[in-house]
Amino acid sequence: MTQMAIRFVSVFFLISVIFVNESVADNLRVMLHEGELPPYYFKDADTRTGIVKDVFNAFAEETGDTIEFVRCPFNRSQRKFDLGEIDIEPMSNPAWRQSAKVLGVFSKPFAVSDSIILFRADKAIADVTPQDLFGKTIGGVRGYYYPVYNPYLVDGRINTHILENENKLVQLLLAGRLDQAFMNKDSAFYQIKEQGLKDKLVISRPYDSLDMMIRFHPSKQDVIPRFNKAIDKLMNDGTIAKIYEQYR
Repeated sequence: MTQMAIRFVSVFFLISVIFVNESVADNLRVMLHEGELPPYYFKDADTRTGIVKDVFNAFAEETGDTIEFVRCPFNRSQRKFDLGEIDIEPMSNPAWRQSAKVLGVFSKPFAVSDSIILFRADKAIADVTPQDLFGKTIGGVRGYYYPVYNPYLVDGRINTHILENENKLVQLLLAGRLDQAFMNKDSAFYQIKEQGLKDKLVISRPYDSLDMMIRFHPSKQDVIPRFNKAIDKLMNDGTIAKIYEQYR
């Protein structure tokens, strides 16, 4: 083969590689709700990124896709997903979306969401059961559903005090107006770390755990294999664990 032919083959191969890489990359619109839910996401003006952005930026580095975060209220974001105007719900589970108009297609799990009860330190019950809370009042967040405890909340054996967000629950615990509150473990760890509350609040063992997956609109299901590959890599090399640990 002549030197000119070798150069032609090399250039052709380089162009082919570039074309293949560009052809599999996509611009993906990822759901991000308004306001904040530390440590998963923060307000637009906040310099902190949060777990969702950090994890998806790591995914994008592996898959070559471009990530566009789309902020809107929860109900509107679900309608946009149904219409294909949002491609991804970043942390979800089929159990949460059984009644959705468009169920979506799910990746393999990349994390676990643990539900715990956050106690004021002097009222802590490490291995709490529903029966331990009969006749007591527990804090919760508006719009959230607590399946393990719901039968006892419905029939009144356990009372609830519903607030707008986790930060307000923490404030009432510290003020002594609540003894315990429903909380996501990541949120509880973050609040304790940021406010220096290690000696004032205690986290129970998880009473419920659910796999976290990426929910894709069916029009983007061809993207799932490369995201599953990225999940495997980032879980095996500890990248996802390190991202979570930064907020604990």
